[in-house]
Amino acid sequence: MIMDFFDKSDIQGSLRRIEELLDCGIFEPKNSSHVLMRAAFIELLISLRDLMYKTEKYSSRIAFKDDVPVGGRINDVSDLIKYVRDALCHPDSDNHYIEKGNMKATFNVAFGRAKLLKIGDFEQESLYDDDICFFFGSKGIYLRRHIIRAFEEAKGKLEPIVNC
Repeated sequence: MIMDFFDKSDIQGSLRRIEELLDCGIFEPKNSSHVLMRAAFIELLISLRDLMYKTEKYSSRIAFKDDVPVGGRINDVSDLIKYVRDALCHPDSDNHYIEKGNMKATFNVAFGRAKLLKIGDFEQESLYDDDICFFFGSKGIYLRRHIIRAFEEAKGKLEPIVNC
């Protein structure tokens, strides 16, 4: 499929902006209470979701499942990114619920290994000392294991196309 100027520009802009957001230090533990951390995360996920869509359109889907909470509408990391982006952009989304109508969890963040919540069999838990996990409802997305890895894979697939 031939890429038009607009998609090429969107991809180049998203690649550049995601790198800026990841490199600026906003996601370091010392900035956990920074007023712009949530805004940066929202922008990151909006741009990353668009990259996932365009990577699938122009190359192939980013579909790894490592540490991805597969089930329901989530089959791989691209679905997880869409789930989180939808939660961020739609405050009334069901993606905020752990149990529909009973318990809501939005933008809980664990820096390193942590158990944030336990209710019955459900645990909201980050399993890794070296990562940050962002939780929305019953799902968690890791900064390094999901977001950065998906970004790097998309970048590897899209840069050769947009730079030709």
